Formats: sequence, C-alpha cells, structure tokens
Amino acid sequence: MCYSLSKMYRGGRSEVWNPCQDLFCEYQSGSHAILILNTDFNLPPGFLLNLWKQAKVRITVDGGTGRWLSWLKSHHLDYEGVSPPDLITGDMDSLSKEILDFFAKNQVTKVVKTPDQNHTDFTKALIELNNTCIAQNLQLESVFVIADTCGRFDQIIANINTLCKAPKIVKKLKVYQVASNSITWLLQDGEHTIHIPQELRKSNEWCALIPIKSPTYATTTGLKWNLNQSKLEFGGMVSTSNTYDGVSPTVTVSNDSTLIWSMGIETLLV
Repeated sequence: MCYSLSKMYRGGRSEVWNPCQDLFCEYQSGSHAILILNTDFNLPPGFLLNLWKQAKVRITVDGGTGRWLSWLKSHHLDYEGVSPPDLITGDMDSLSKEILDFFAKNQVTKVVKTPDQNHTDFTKALIELNNTCIAQNLQLESVFVIADTCGRFDQIIANINTLCKAPKIVKKLKVYQVASNSITWLLQDGEHTIHIPQELRKSNEWCALIPIKSPTYATTTGLKWNLNQSKLEFGGMVSTSNTYDGVSPTVTVSNDSTLIWSMGIETLLV
C-alpha cells in the first residue's frame, strides 16, 4: 500500500543540503572536518588543499595517512609545508611504522589506535571525531570524507553502512563522501531540499536516489524523471542514472525511509 507522503512528514525532519557551496568556495566557513580513508582518490590539488587547509579538524585513517602523503608527493607538494593531520586513527594494520612514528613525534598529531574489529576504521574515525568535538567544544556543521567509490565492492558497501550509522555517532553533523567525480550522502526519512549548482544542471550531470531500507516511498521535484509517491526497492525500481530538469535550482525529496543520494560533480572539478 502506498501511503500519503504528506501525512508521513507532518512534524517530521526537514533538511537543506548545499555541500557544493563549501566544497568549491575558496573562502569556506571553516565549520567542517576532513577525513581521508585508505582508498584511492584523484582530486585536483587546489580543490583538495583548500578543503584540507580550512578544515577545523583534519583526520587521516590508518593507510589513508600514507595515501595522503603519496598524493602530496605526486603533486610535487612538500608535506612539511602543509598542516599535518590533527588525528590519525585506525587499527594501524595498513600504515607503516615509519610514517606513524614520524607523525607521533611532531607533537601536533594525536594518534589513537582503535583495534575494535566490530567496526570499520571509517566508523571508528567518526567516533573519534565526535570525541574530539566534545573534548574541544568544537561546533562543526559537516565532515567531508575523501574516499573513491571504486575497487573492492565489500568496502564500498561498508562505507555506505557507515553513512547509515553516522546519525547516531555524530548526531546532526552532515557526513558527505567525496569521490573523484561524485558526492554521496544519506537522506533520512523526511523532507529534503538539495541545492544544485547551475553548471551541473546545464551539463546534465547524473544523480541517483538509492533505497537502503525497502520499500521506500519517495516524491521529488527538480529531476528529469521525478518520483510521485513511487516505491523504491531492490528487485523493483531504483532511481539511478537520473538527471536534473535543467530549470529548478533545487531538488526536493520527500521520503518515508532512508535513501542514499549521490550526484556527479565532475563538471565542477574540471
């Protein structure tokens, strides 16, 4: 049975999303954290360095520390001229002792080993970020997680699972996963307004709504193929390979259960 969405959301949550404003603004609000996972990433140096420089908290996760240093080297950037991580966390099974000792001795970077194998390093890093915010009384709005959506399928799914856990870990902090050509985040049940840059609308960049808990009923505006109290579920319909109507500056989504929103940003990275 398809229920009336207007009844579902009476008194429910309402969220406004505009991550591209912070991602691509030269002078950011400084109300974000950055977290680098142990995955490949290929992002323009000016873009990623600006995001790193203006973050209130900088975290590298286990082998992500080595990947960060390798990325700096590949772009001929001196790591000694770039602010070090504020925190290195993880079970440390993929980080060399040499790199770990280097940062542990600089008296700037805090190293927290998290051996618990019941959670992924991504999940544990969010827990440590929350602990840091509490200890330092930091007021953050978002965290940008640098992790490409390629490679091992099980790790891709594990990262999505962490996005689903994030609301219970970091509460109201908005968690965005940034890949080399996309940005992905969780839409809990409620009403959402997503700001879409004009460049993405003009270039017909892709976007997608993927159900996590089945079935999920959703209504949208601003898409080329809108949903109207549509039932989304695996084995049925999922709204992948969608795009924008080219006119509306925002996409609205009303959903009665958890969805993943993902959108291409390659046009903005050129």
